[in-house]
Amino acid sequence: MIFYNLFLYFLFPFAILRLFSKKEFNAAQISRIKERLGPKEYTNFKEPIWIHAVSVGEVKVAALLVKELKKKYPNSNFLITTSTVTGSNEVNKNFSTEIAHQYLPYDLNSFIKKFLSSLNPKCLILVETEIWPNLIDNCNRANIPVILLNGRMSEKSLSKYLKFPKFFNKIFSKLDLVVAQSKSDLENFKKLGVDSKSITEDYSLKFSKSSSEESFETIKKNPRESSKKIIVCASTHPNEEVFLIDSFSKLDNTKFHLVLIPRHTHRASEITEIFDEKKLSYGIFSDFLDLNSEITLVDKMGYVESFFKIADIAFIGGTIVPHGGQNFLEAVKYGLPIFSGPHTYNFKDISEDLQRLQILNIIDSIEDLALEWREFPHDSQIKELSQNYLSSRQGAVQRSVEKLVVLVKD
Repeated sequence: MIFYNLFLYFLFPFAILRLFSKKEFNAAQISRIKERLGPKEYTNFKEPIWIHAVSVGEVKVAALLVKELKKKYPNSNFLITTSTVTGSNEVNKNFSTEIAHQYLPYDLNSFIKKFLSSLNPKCLILVETEIWPNLIDNCNRANIPVILLNGRMSEKSLSKYLKFPKFFNKIFSKLDLVVAQSKSDLENFKKLGVDSKSITEDYSLKFSKSSSEESFETIKKNPRESSKKIIVCASTHPNEEVFLIDSFSKLDNTKFHLVLIPRHTHRASEITEIFDEKKLSYGIFSDFLDLNSEITLVDKMGYVESFFKIADIAFIGGTIVPHGGQNFLEAVKYGLPIFSGPHTYNFKDISEDLQRLQILNIIDSIEDLALEWREFPHDSQIKELSQNYLSSRQGAVQRSVEKLVVLVKD
């Protein structure tokens, strides 16, 4: 751990500077920098059940866990830490003041030790694969159980960890419980040192029902009676927008309307430059969807499911570029035909299931995507297949909580 800690101390000033360079960083965030250095000042707040959720998707999973854990521990305190501003905003949106929240301190020994000694949490629940060596090592030394739920370990991530096998073997072996999303994830965790007695497999927690369709804002269309097919491309990454726009440009724009929702909304100005360069008519989403233009750009967070609710076709970003894909299940929930590029390794098993059911269609060229969008038959069978698929994979949250209660300190 010596070299790791020296490396972190060297990086620390740059990590602080990086906060200021982020587009979502604002004046309100300046006062919160100290949260990344240790615990906030809490009143009568000891031994919480601590959940760490990096960003928005993980916070939604954390909401499901808190709801279930409160049934088991009605008198316990709860703490949720996040790493990103968007994750923090999601916590504030989803939870009352009864749930404590702050940013996760940087993984420096002094910060982590101060944090743990101040709060003495009953356990640490990591959502998905968030591996911080000092955090896990210090929890282990303090007899605080570390539980990894909804664990993912792609071949790409595995190869990165295996570049330092001895170091990460020691870290992964200190995880008290891992619930992996699939058999391949489970085997990859074992290769990294997780004890076979401490790991199990279950469906993704994201299959569990979190909120109803009615909880999302209804998007109004103008004109309301338009027969245009709405193509919603969600969580797009740099270089993907050009691909999608070029595919869309091959369609009859009187029959289709393209909605782009970038993964990082601060990229909106970069994307509008593409529109201007290609001389496309577009609108920035405000209070309604203007179908008189060719394309709508959504530059606000939290609208993906609202748009899927009115969509005819979905495209999932992070798959044309080798990012590994984003969550497919939000589109499945609305029974949409889904398209993506070939890079789906972050959701390997789910993408294979959806391809087998012919819900997901993998494409790798602009021409193929345009053809698929134009010719795809729109029928109710996909809605039925989607609902059956989701229904068959419920209950993972409850089963995960049952597994972890034996580890939580009294």
